[in-house]
Amino acid sequence: MISITFTDNIANDSLQIGDLAYFVPNPTSTALGGFNRSATDPILIGDITDISFNTIQVNNTSGMSPTASDFIMFAKESSINVSGLVGYFAEVELRNNSKEKAEIYTVSSDITVSSK
Repeated sequence: MISITFTDNIANDSLQIGDLAYFVPNPTSTALGGFNRSATDPILIGDITDISFNTIQVNNTSGMSPTASDFIMFAKESSINVSGLVGYFAEVELRNNSKEKAEIYTVSSDITVSSK
């Protein structure tokens, strides 16, 4: 288990426990430990087990740990998030967390008949 602390608040509402944490090494980083990887290849750290104000806890299954200069990202587990909405009704809320003005150009959805 490793703890990754950021200098600012984690202001991403999409980040959830169970998401997968990755990092991309800074080209000058020594975190690769001899692995022959491009600086653009994301390296899996593990699944996120806890999220606080500016820290995430990660179950480090890869044995690789990022350094302070590496780029951290996350992804949803693809085996869980493979389908769209299920059911007869859906409700969507769009939020702008920025203090800047924003405009929505378009919003769309798909409908599939799943039962008759």
